[in-house]
Amino acid sequence: TMTHLEKWRVPAETHSLDLSPMGNDEQTMIEITLILGAIMLLSMVKKPTKPLFGQLTLTGELALDWVKNPTEIIASKIWFCSVAALSEWNVPEWAKEKGIVALIFPVSEWENPLFVTQKSILKVLEFNCATWESKGAKCSLIGSKLSGQKTCIEFGENCPTFKFSKPDDARQFDPYLVEIEE
Repeated sequence: TMTHLEKWRVPAETHSLDLSPMGNDEQTMIEITLILGAIMLLSMVKKPTKPLFGQLTLTGELALDWVKNPTEIIASKIWFCSVAALSEWNVPEWAKEKGIVALIFPVSEWENPLFVTQKSILKVLEFNCATWESKGAKCSLIGSKLSGQKTCIEFGENCPTFKFSKPDDARQFDPYLVEIEE
């Protein structure tokens, strides 16, 4: 029997276990190979894709329009969600304190969605959800709980027109008047 420190014999040759450190060239080559492998892995990781449509802001986020007095929009769909579920959209810091908000998507894909935080408008929209569903609007949940779920109402061919306005003598935080034409 042989011990691990002994030489072993192969016919016509004698070999010994060489435990000397690698040369600098070999070590550098291994380091470069590992770094290139890590770079290749990182480049292969799937990056989130930006949508083809939707105006981007200077920060690369999708742009939103705000409710102003007066505002009119023909809606193709509405999302109800928390602000956390809108990470790809340009939502201002002050809106992050809000609970549930809504995005009203226009029929025209060239227009920006309307960002709704005003409670007076949200109450009317939420009140009408069951009516829209009974008239054939498709209701669904989008996204995961981890990234933030959105309740989506898609109107199909029966797209309502929303008009949001305030009287001329209204103050800044007075509620909006909401008209819905179906």
